Amino acid sequence: MLSAADPELLYVSKKPDIAYLAQTYKETQSDLGEWLDRKQRDYDVRNCQWAGKSDDFKKHASLSSTGEVFPWEGASASEIRMCDEIIGCKVSMVMNAIRRAHIVATPTESNDVERASVISNFLRWLINTKMTEFYSEMELAMNHLFEKGMTVTYAYYDQQELKQQQTIKLEEIAQVLPAIAEVIQDGSMDDELSETLKEQFGVSKTKGRAMLRELRKDGETTVPVTREVISRPKIKALAPDEDVFWPNYTIDPQEAPYVFHVVNMTPEQIRAKINTEGWDKNFVEQVVDLANNAEAEDNLYNIREQDEFVHSDDQYVKIVYCYQRLLDEDNIPGIYCTIFHASVTETYAKHQLMDYAHGKYPFTVTTWERTSKRLYSSRSIPTIAEPDQQALKVEVDSAIDAQSLTTLPPIEHPLGRSPTRFGPGVRLPYRTPGEVRFADTPRGSTVNVELRRYIQEQVNRYFGRNGPGVDPVEAQMKQQHIIDKVFSHLRQVLDQIFSLYQQYGPDEEFFRVTGMQDLQKFSKGNPGERFDFSLQFDAASQDPAQMLDRVKAIAELGGMLDKNGTLDTERLLQIAVGQIMPGAAESIMIPKETASQKAVEEERQTIAEIYAGVPPNVRPNDAHEMKLQVFQQWLQQPDVTQKVQQDPALQERIQNYLQQRQMQVTQKQNAQIGRLGAAPTQFGETPSAA
Repeated sequence: MLSAADPELLYVSKKPDIAYLAQTYKETQSDLGEWLDRKQRDYDVRNCQWAGKSDDFKKHASLSSTGEVFPWEGASASEIRMCDEIIGCKVSMVMNAIRRAHIVATPTESNDVERASVISNFLRWLINTKMTEFYSEMELAMNHLFEKGMTVTYAYYDQQELKQQQTIKLEEIAQVLPAIAEVIQDGSMDDELSETLKEQFGVSKTKGRAMLRELRKDGETTVPVTREVISRPKIKALAPDEDVFWPNYTIDPQEAPYVFHVVNMTPEQIRAKINTEGWDKNFVEQVVDLANNAEAEDNLYNIREQDEFVHSDDQYVKIVYCYQRLLDEDNIPGIYCTIFHASVTETYAKHQLMDYAHGKYPFTVTTWERTSKRLYSSRSIPTIAEPDQQALKVEVDSAIDAQSLTTLPPIEHPLGRSPTRFGPGVRLPYRTPGEVRFADTPRGSTVNVELRRYIQEQVNRYFGRNGPGVDPVEAQMKQQHIIDKVFSHLRQVLDQIFSLYQQYGPDEEFFRVTGMQDLQKFSKGNPGERFDFSLQFDAASQDPAQMLDRVKAIAELGGMLDKNGTLDTERLLQIAVGQIMPGAAESIMIPKETASQKAVEEERQTIAEIYAGVPPNVRPNDAHEMKLQVFQQWLQQPDVTQKVQQDPALQERIQNYLQQRQMQVTQKQNAQIGRLGAAPTQFGETPSAA
């Protein structure tokens, strides 16, 4: 364990130095003080919060720290949500890409493409079916990325049993196990039976004896039975300025000596950890007692002041999970987790080696920009755009104030003779003409409008937003850069998710979902099996028309140059459908193998109908080449040939059918010639020979 005497010595000990960990936790937050203050400012900028802000969006001297306002009392103090709009658009763009992206698994040490395809499909099922929180947590993570300049995703495996109380009666026991019912009634084997209840239902021996007494006295008792077993990987989006902290000098989060993960828990949740996760009972009681006895004014949650409690409708306690990369006595590295409270330094909840097979910190970190090696050097959208938002606010407030002056200019009147009221229909005492009049106001200027337009164009250009004055190619490049950055983040998350499932996931679920029967070839694998996960999405595909043009261009190019049939047209069609109609590809398209089998089965039905004397009917849009091949193979069978020769009517139906099918093939070829200007060539042929 790290010690205060020798912080560089990264060796684990059986008992952690909690006092040192608590001090390190506080110093880490203190070292990040300037960065944390900047995150608070980023929040204020995005949400249009400032000192002296009023509910009516006007300036009031009573809310000003100086007691004065400019240019006058009641002047405009509008909200300009430019940063919030930019962040919202970025989040929408990225979430659209995530939902439409195609997940691909590639083995790192094998060429087993079939298994990689199974893994890809299973992972998509896992995300869309089991990990119900995935998209909502990713949306929160993306908001953190753009608002705070950093996002952190925590991946873990959730294993728990949900239980409910079930009533059992002594008479029911007597019907099934009369001998057991007898010893329950006489109480001669309470010690043995309470031990059995402990093993069967997970209750304490004391609780078990109480259940036996209830059976003797009341004839019934309640037992906890498992209602549902939860076993699945989960993710959480963590706020980098509230939930998780690295040393301020960190370059690579996976190489950091320690990570602090702060979790807010109620006293009830903390007490439950004694039974569910084996937390130290003495630690739990100390923390709960400390929380219950704390003064209300000390319970306010402010991470920048390093308070230890949260005050809301329910009281929360800040529990700290410290992850450390340490060495054991054999110099074998591992990640150890110590659970403690910053104000309870004599004891701790738990200290153990994490058994995650991937051997990484369970956190994936990505920054908005990479202008320095240091993790905490990344800026955010509010940090960058704050001056522009403030300039735009000044211009908008000025325009509103100018309009207010134009609508109701100041009134000039003799001293001591001001009108008591003013407005439409108000009757004023007769005065000398010109005695009361509106003062001249400054004339409006187009400079204000042009300046606002200039600011907006500059911001759009900087952040890659489409709009007037923005190069669409440059905007698309910047959009793709962001998407690629997020996909890189997701690749690391998916790697941990699949590794966790390999380690803890139930085998039967994998086989049920994949439908694979070869258990050896299609097992969920071991955590040591590595895959490179990739997500494929083109920013240009957000424009369906542009995507369709690309697909057409590829199809035409393939028709001219694809001599060996290397272009997978089915895959091309699937991509096109998936991009134009997100989520529709998997529902309306069937795999190539399934489609081939479907065509064969349909052709066999057609053959049966021709045999039965039903006139053939060929559909225009069909797998003509494949079905024609199947039909010709059938005709070549000796018994079929003999039958056709003996039945002139059958011959006629077959001829009609072949003519229809061949006509469709010819029309398809002619259409292709019309598009390409030449017939498609076969390998080894020249266009003229074809």
